[in-house]
Amino acid sequence: MNSLSDMDEQPLSKHELAKARESAKQLLRRRTKQAIYATAVFSASCAAVSPFLEGHSLHRYWESFGKYLVLLSMGLLIPFIIYVGRAISAWLFVRDVQKIDS
Repeated sequence: MNSLSDMDEQPLSKHELAKARESAKQLLRRRTKQAIYATAVFSASCAAVSPFLEGHSLHRYWESFGKYLVLLSMGLLIPFIIYVGRAISAWLFVRDVQKIDS
């Protein structure tokens, strides 16, 4: 019977552990870069809405252009949350991998 608590597996060698740590760090770098890009795009889309709000210079174009920028920002919120969540998850993974045999 194969169970989760099966202790027949050999522990990781120093080389395998170092390789796993480096792989986890690469994953974190990639996910952090993606999260930064998603944050920049989301922030830029939110900032683009500001001139179209009431009391600002481009408010007269709200109906033709401004409300679509709000919809764009709302649509970009989901990828922003996903990419930032993935970066946090990768950070937690790296933290856990660093704790192995330390």
